[in-house]
Amino acid sequence: MLKVLFADDEPLMLEGLRFLVDWEELDFEVCGEALDGEDALQLIHRTRPDLVITDVRMPVIDGLELIKTFAKSDFQPKFIIFSGYADFEYAKEALRYGVSNYLTKPLDERELTEALQTVAEQIRAEQKLASRQELISAFIQAENVSRLLMRENTAEEVEEALKTLEIHPGSRICCVLAQGDSLDNSHLRGQAYSRSVKEMFHNITVYPFMAGSHKFGYLLVSPPEGPELDPMMLASWINEMRTQFSSQVLFSASLEHQGTAFLKAAYQEALTAICRPDGNTSEMGFFQKQDKDQMALLPAGMKKSLLQSVTEGQLDPLNLQLSDLFKIFSADSTSSAWIDAFLSNIKAELLREIDIRGGDSGFWADKWFPPRATACCLPLLERQTKEDLHEAAEWFASADNNQEDTLVTAAIDYVRTHYQEKLKLQEIAKHLQVNSAYLGQRIKKRYGISFNEFLHEYRIEKAKKLLCRTDMCISDISQRVGYSDADLFAAKFKALNGVSPSVYKKG
Repeated sequence: MLKVLFADDEPLMLEGLRFLVDWEELDFEVCGEALDGEDALQLIHRTRPDLVITDVRMPVIDGLELIKTFAKSDFQPKFIIFSGYADFEYAKEALRYGVSNYLTKPLDERELTEALQTVAEQIRAEQKLASRQELISAFIQAENVSRLLMRENTAEEVEEALKTLEIHPGSRICCVLAQGDSLDNSHLRGQAYSRSVKEMFHNITVYPFMAGSHKFGYLLVSPPEGPELDPMMLASWINEMRTQFSSQVLFSASLEHQGTAFLKAAYQEALTAICRPDGNTSEMGFFQKQDKDQMALLPAGMKKSLLQSVTEGQLDPLNLQLSDLFKIFSADSTSSAWIDAFLSNIKAELLREIDIRGGDSGFWADKWFPPRATACCLPLLERQTKEDLHEAAEWFASADNNQEDTLVTAAIDYVRTHYQEKLKLQEIAKHLQVNSAYLGQRIKKRYGISFNEFLHEYRIEKAKKLLCRTDMCISDISQRVGYSDADLFAAKFKALNGVSPSVYKKG
């Protein structure tokens, strides 16, 4: 139901409003009545009605001032105003502030009913639009957070994402993951992060994101001088969050980190901790120092190279990397929980890459999660991991072959249209809605050179035609083909043709 509030300095008028129409039948509930504008102001802030019906003339704060106040506010209820004929000029000023309707005293049942039906339609249409916009904004924000935590980004991309999310680079950060069968995309809009939780932890900003099949994440951010995200505070936050879910949800949390340079580390730690709940009943896991020591055993770049071998369909390097990985896993100090978490992380990132290539990530998630074996039996786990990643590598190889022509052709078409502009691979990838690193790999596979090399060659070929067919000066040609620096143009031209542009022009 929609909420409506009355404001009038005549008690008989308020009583008449209550009984003039069947409010419940019109899908309204009366949430408050005020005898002057000051009371109305307080009631509106407290009850947040969808509609306010007010006289324009009242003591203390009149109806016009009330309307003006909320016209400048973040919360803007609809207003229907009424007055006597003598106040019509006064009421006209109120109409300029976007009130929904103006009625004259004495109120007529039919007119009021029609006005209420009209304003109810407006409110519901605006709520529907706001809900859609909220969902879109939530997905965009969640995608920005996921990109920061789970993918490789350039320094420029990180800076842009932090600016969009309004996260200070020196903030305290912590990642919390929630895992349960009931978790899906609907939680992005904050149904699981209620107002009561927000009020209890108002100094902490929470950014929800999707972290995989039935897995949800929260990036907790505290200002540089804000409250510490220590285990006691996190346990309190998680316990409050748990009340928002109707079914069992497992939580895990990273250590607190100072600075956004540790975003990926926080996510990795939360993934590791999700396999080790603290006790049988808490359903809550915290990253431990011993986990950090185990993570240090892996050579730098091993995870990245492993993912690259799978996504490029390279089976021979993949076999060697898996062999090296399980030799490390066989060390006595490596816990089974950490091994499960590491492999789950690999597969979670592969799911995102499958999505990027247009695959059915749900199909693969059903195959991989929960794992078919645990790290308790390493030989069996190694064999099954090899089978899973081989199958994925073959899928990526097949997908690349199917998509390569259309994707690269679309990218080259974009270059042909925009080569005169300042052009970056990231811009083209964003236009085509694909990962920039993946697009660069596809271009290099097809042409044998990097995107930047291809762009230089294309621009220089265009410049050669202008040198031969026009009388334009070399600096103008440089600008025409996309070089703001004529010296760079000359250097690239000579590198590709063996002579300078001026010598080439002379023939």
